[in-house]
Amino acid sequence: MSITESEKLASFYEKKAQDGLLDVKFYLRNLDDSGTEDVCREVNALYKAAATGAIEVLDFGDLRWKDA
Repeated sequence: MSITESEKLASFYEKKAQDGLLDVKFYLRNLDDSGTEDVCREVNALYKAAATGAIEVLDFGDLRWKDA
């Protein structure tokens, strides 16, 4: 039996909650275009890319919060 994308994401957030994560929200433009597993697949891919260094921070000149 394979693990679903939502189960993978739930496991990821369980670990984050143990480290202090309190809340996560996702805002979708149109709920009819994406199912739960589709959204979870995309979020999992985003976190995987971040973990492997395959993303680049975009600086729009508003990253002052990083220095706080």
